[in-house]
Amino acid sequence: MRAAGVAFDGPFPGRSNKEQKMTSMFRITALAASVFALAGCSSLGSTAATEREAASLARYEAAAGEPVGSFRFFRINGYTALGDNAVAVWTGARQAYLLTVEDPCPELRWSLSIGVTSSMSRVYADFDRVQTRDGSCRIRSIRPIDVAALRESEKAARQAKVEVVERES
Repeated sequence: MRAAGVAFDGPFPGRSNKEQKMTSMFRITALAASVFALAGCSSLGSTAATEREAASLARYEAAAGEPVGSFRFFRINGYTALGDNAVAVWTGARQAYLLTVEDPCPELRWSLSIGVTSSMSRVYADFDRVQTRDGSCRIRSIRPIDVAALRESEKAARQAKVEVVERES
């Protein structure tokens, strides 16, 4: 809004219109270059994240036992999303289950919280569902996780990562 009797000097006071246009064009070009650079970095980051996610899913699958029809369930102590169709649900400090769900499960990977339906304190494969903010997905399979084996494989993965970093140094 203009004040009465005061001339508006543009966003860059003391510069000619041509200089102001050049400065604005420079800022727009710099902004566009930054956006493209960030887009390139985010695609590299998502590739690395996908590789980490796949490695994590492989560790959980290796530590999981044979499929079971159901498990006792009172509450979720924690969960680990393992992609679009798998989640590890922790029901105790040493008790977890690998749940495989229908494809695709909306926002399972990015959900800040999940829910699991149950009947009479039991979760059943092919009946109950994992719920996210954007929907729910039927549980296809339930596999109990050997938590001790999972922790050992995670420890070995961390140690291998440290050795690679030390070799590169």
